[in-house]
Amino acid sequence: MAGKKNKLKVIDLFSGVGGMSHGFKKAGFNVISANEYMPEIANTYVKNHPKTKMIVDSIIDVDSKDLLNGEKSVDVIVGGPPCQGFSMAGKRIRKQNKNSDPRNELFKEFLRIVKDLRPKVFVMENVPAILSMQNGDIKNEILSHFKELGYDTKVDILLAADYGVPQMRRRAIFIGNNMGINPEKFFPSKSHGPNRTNPYVTINDSISDLPRISSGGGSFVMDYKSEKKITNYQIMMRKNGVKIYNHQASLHDARVIEMLKGIKQGDGRLSLPANLQTKSVHSGAYGRMNGRKPAYTITTRFDTPSVGRVTHPVQHRAITPREAARLQSFDDAFVFYGSKTSIGIQIGNAVPPLLAQAIALRIKHIFNNKK
Repeated sequence: MAGKKNKLKVIDLFSGVGGMSHGFKKAGFNVISANEYMPEIANTYVKNHPKTKMIVDSIIDVDSKDLLNGEKSVDVIVGGPPCQGFSMAGKRIRKQNKNSDPRNELFKEFLRIVKDLRPKVFVMENVPAILSMQNGDIKNEILSHFKELGYDTKVDILLAADYGVPQMRRRAIFIGNNMGINPEKFFPSKSHGPNRTNPYVTINDSISDLPRISSGGGSFVMDYKSEKKITNYQIMMRKNGVKIYNHQASLHDARVIEMLKGIKQGDGRLSLPANLQTKSVHSGAYGRMNGRKPAYTITTRFDTPSVGRVTHPVQHRAITPREAARLQSFDDAFVFYGSKTSIGIQIGNAVPPLLAQAIALRIKHIFNNKK
């Protein structure tokens, strides 16, 4: 218990299944509480973070003190308020206009809890587009609000692949502190990529060891297949486990499978003959992943070939939840529960744990030096 008491304490708001929590825990933090309003998603969080207090409720109805879970203070608050409402932010956040997008209220609630609990550091993540909304006025408004609370804040766009995640996923990360430290110092240095010691982790590096299954195949729990050699990333994901979960493929109709068979790695539907062409509003529709590169951004509909580049590099099907989780850097011991649609949301909306861990380790380094 003494060791746990000495750990830096974290609260995770808008937690989802806890990608941010998972990364901070890997970095040695104690996640004392989390808030998620969707019960099915919160259930997955609880099963994977059983020692963290979960408050299943709208953040609007959450008392800040309840988030402390008996502690006197918290060191770091993390979270990602939904981005959709920010396009109507600005003065409406300040004036609390009743006609504003209700999702703006969620950003105000993040501010409220930071104001009430006064963490030394906060981390807020969002889509990169938030920086250019209304010609940058939204970004400036957010920075201004945190400045009013006494936090020096910087925002930057981080690429997950630069931190060992096999995915070209970009996130806008706001980091603020009230410790009198230049906020730029809280951003982690890149560890992977061209001209660095560690190259980007590719799709093959990530998922090539998983059992081969066909469209509609697989099951909730399976044994690993025997492999003579696996990559360092796969070793890290397996964590010496003997079972694999959530490796179930969507069932595609015969025409879709025929289309996928005609698409090579890195290509999409436009490479097909005329008789197999289909209309789609998605530019990457029916795209097959290139196993020699990191994945494009994993979305909530990674199991549907028509929505993007989500077809397995060599197998004629969309990727499974476990493959998507690997590409998000969730290790295999992290199990997802709920309906197919919910699991898609759980994985696709998560912060990659390895990205969160990189941020957490940098914050921890500054805390230790400050002491």
